[in-house]
Amino acid sequence: MTPSEHISAERLQDGASRPRASILMVDDHPSNLLALEAILEPLGQELVKATSGEEALKFLLQRDFAVILMDVQMPGLDGFQTATLIKQRERTRTIPIIFLTALSRDAAHIFKGYAHGAVDYLLKPFDPEILRSKVSVFVDLFLKEQQIQRQAAMLRQREREAVERQSELRYRRLTESLPEVMWAARADGSFTYANRAGRDYTGIHEEHPLSLGTFLEFVHPVDREEMRSAWETAIRSSQRVEREFRLRRFDGVYRWHLARAVPERDESGHVVGWIAVATDIDDKRRAEEALGRFKMTLDATLDCVLMFSPDSLTLTYANAGAAKQLSSSTDELVGLSVLEVESAFDEAGFRKLLAPLVSGTLPSQTYSTTHRRRDGTEVPVEVVLQFVSAAEGPGGRFISVARDITERQRAETALRLASEAKDAFLAAASHELRTPLAAAKGHAHLALLKLGGETEAGPGKSLKIINRQIDRMAKLVEDLLDISRLQAGRLSLELEKFDLGQLVQETRDRMAVLSQGHEIQVEAPEHLEGTWDRGRLDQVLTNLLSNAIRYSPEGGAVLVRLVREGKEGVHLSVKDSGVGIPKDKQALIFERFGRAHGSKYGGLGLGLTISQGIVEQHGGRIWVESQGVPGQGSTFNVWLPRETESPGVGVHHEHGTRTAS
Repeated sequence: MTPSEHISAERLQDGASRPRASILMVDDHPSNLLALEAILEPLGQELVKATSGEEALKFLLQRDFAVILMDVQMPGLDGFQTATLIKQRERTRTIPIIFLTALSRDAAHIFKGYAHGAVDYLLKPFDPEILRSKVSVFVDLFLKEQQIQRQAAMLRQREREAVERQSELRYRRLTESLPEVMWAARADGSFTYANRAGRDYTGIHEEHPLSLGTFLEFVHPVDREEMRSAWETAIRSSQRVEREFRLRRFDGVYRWHLARAVPERDESGHVVGWIAVATDIDDKRRAEEALGRFKMTLDATLDCVLMFSPDSLTLTYANAGAAKQLSSSTDELVGLSVLEVESAFDEAGFRKLLAPLVSGTLPSQTYSTTHRRRDGTEVPVEVVLQFVSAAEGPGGRFISVARDITERQRAETALRLASEAKDAFLAAASHELRTPLAAAKGHAHLALLKLGGETEAGPGKSLKIINRQIDRMAKLVEDLLDISRLQAGRLSLELEKFDLGQLVQETRDRMAVLSQGHEIQVEAPEHLEGTWDRGRLDQVLTNLLSNAIRYSPEGGAVLVRLVREGKEGVHLSVKDSGVGIPKDKQALIFERFGRAHGSKYGGLGLGLTISQGIVEQHGGRIWVESQGVPGQGSTFNVWLPRETESPGVGVHHEHGTRTAS
């Protein structure tokens, strides 16, 4: 068997099992093409015949060839010109060309063929075996190259599939770790996957079949049809969709979620699937609803309510009351700086006011100021300012509630003027009453002296009663004058050093004579000296003991205790076993004309007010302790410094009387 026959046999055996290459034969003589076909047919490849250079170029545009056998001498485009055009094209420039000729045998012509890209140059007549062997080599090279390309493509495909599998695995791990409910669907909308958060939330098992119907079972009945319609519309339009809906948890509780479904597209833009995520917004929605109700409440109030940012101090909300109070619209107010309204503050001063609210040191700030209207006029207001922190993380907002106090200020001014007029009247009346009372007292005393000891009957008894009532009237007048001095800040002190324990004993002895039904006990150390106004403290002690006796109608013991408190103070207490003072009335009794039990036990209700003023003038304090239970009585406490400071500027002594410049 010849080599060509061996090659031909191998080609025939392998032809059915391996790809075939294309061989292009170009010659203007059909007989030559027929001869070439006969020579190359044993190779078992696809033989393509072209009768001109132009036709050959057309075939080259349609397919790839393993080798080109080309006649040199052809009408139109000869072999060299055709080869030149082939080599100019990127896709065909590497195809091997074998020139065939029977005319030009000189070396120059052969070199020209090689210069035009030929890999071989055969002269006719040529040996068929040699031609078949050379063509077979190029066919094998072509087929090997094709095989390598196919193998490289298969390798790339496998690598791509491996990367995709790895990406899908990472994607699955990522979706499984997401805290939000997530599901995936095909391009037609059929569900393929739900992540762990979705399965845990709904309670469905991993092997449970997924479908749109399965998903809709967990949607609130009211939202179900809307969700179905939204999903089907998104599938038809291939557009993303967002919807708020209620999703049932495994325990039967419905919570609001925000669903976002996005189409997944390939490189050409075609939808290949859907990714949907449902974010739990139940807490946020409830907070927004609560805020909405809160704002509705604020809009209904007549007060000016403003909200502003702690960072920029920009107004973020203004109610209808604010618009009315500031002569503006809510839209005009929102966006302004709060400092344009709080005209009494600069930024540094206002932030200093806000600081304890942000830090939590104070729950709120209440202050009086003025708010500036858009027209430049100002309105007096009382402001309650609070800071509401954000539910999570930093942030928050300030809420300012401002009430117009124009009418209240007018009423307070009128009340103050009326009170001042009343005080002036009482002071003038008290001064005017002192003169006739002093004259009446003098005449009564002179009449009693003329009667000698005859005071138990007749005119003497009447004069004695008159004298006692004059003393009582003088006491009331003096109390009114003291109240007037306290209100005007003209209550002065005549300080001296004396023994307070001795004053307590003297006052007890004097009061014991007036009330035989009460046992007045004293617990006091000896020689407890300090610097005080003796007359004023006598007045305080007398008031406290008088009250203890008056409000103990059944009698009983009255205990006066005086103790040292270190080196700087003394503590005086007067305890009775009378009717007691209800807790809700204990602040009232220190106000002018304040009486815990009305007029039942007499008195004008001035004694404790005066006593409080005297004690505070000494730098001390007075308070009461009582359960308000009859029989358990009350305990009045007085704390005084051992050394009272001299009166300040504006208080002085003049001719033995207390005055204030």
